[in-house]
Amino acid sequence: MKTHYGKFIVIEGTDGTGKSFQASLLKNNLCERGYGVQKKDLKNNQVSLLEDEFMQKGFKVETDDYPRYESSEWGKLVGRMLTGEFGELMTISPYLAVLPYMIDQYWGSQQIKKWLRSGRYVISNRYFTSNVHQVAKLEGATRDEYRDWIWRMGWKEMKILKPDLVIVLKVELEVCRQNVLKKTGRKYTGEEKMDQAEADFDHQVKAAEEYQWMIDHNPGWWVGIECCENGKMITPERISDLVWQKIKDQGLV
Repeated sequence: MKTHYGKFIVIEGTDGTGKSFQASLLKNNLCERGYGVQKKDLKNNQVSLLEDEFMQKGFKVETDDYPRYESSEWGKLVGRMLTGEFGELMTISPYLAVLPYMIDQYWGSQQIKKWLRSGRYVISNRYFTSNVHQVAKLEGATRDEYRDWIWRMGWKEMKILKPDLVIVLKVELEVCRQNVLKKTGRKYTGEEKMDQAEADFDHQVKAAEEYQWMIDHNPGWWVGIECCENGKMITPERISDLVWQKIKDQGLV
């Protein structure tokens, strides 16, 4: 098998954009395109689909997912915060609320570095880049100040590994809200359908604005994909094709 230098790609977006979603049509499409993926091998998220794309082209692939609610003590702490154990989420200063996220992401990035050194491609569902949501809690000059602080602290002070590409799935906010309402309970939420961040639609609006700010101010590194037409999400296979094209456009394959 041909050896490739490892690359790190992150899939981002507000809650309900479908980062963890993939329909069987997407797998069927890969079969039709001759990638040898069996229909019985259906997986349940976009990251898994992208993993298959890389593997069928001869790349070694690892996937990651943040926050790591089950495998990291810091990720577990994030889950407890998101369910309101420590108070209303949006009233906790982002300078404090971000700390368990950052520590979880820092330690996760150490494993990612090992994967990349061994020539693997790494695809992550969210990452340190998701701290867009912390920036979105603030307004005006305070937001600008915090934005400068969080990225400097992560990339420069903590030396959290930077991804090669951040792909933001852009979905109309009303569609996002309807998608969130369809979610089922998860272990970290105590089987509730939504955590506090997902339930706060105003926060999701502000987070979408901040994602767009990052796309506008980091061309070629943060890229957006429009996932809706006429008020509805396009099919998963079309989204997957657009994701793959962005990766090719950036010269990562």
